[in-house]
Amino acid sequence: MAIGMLSDGWYAVLTGAALLFLASLLAPTPLSVDPAAPVVAVAFLLLGAWQGRQGVPAEVHPRRSTDRTG
Repeated sequence: MAIGMLSDGWYAVLTGAALLFLASLLAPTPLSVDPAAPVVAVAFLLLGAWQGRQGVPAEVHPRRSTDRTG
């Protein structure tokens, strides 16, 4: 891995964390202020959890070598 480059797994984990953070900011917004905020918060929560679910296994499980020369 080159310095400064994120793998696909880390990119998914960080994107999921950002979406979960945004969901936590939007969730307490009262319906009288913005009726769509709770709906968007739930969508961000689901997408963030899904992104994290995609990224964690990609980083936890060892990668198989694609080198078939040996």
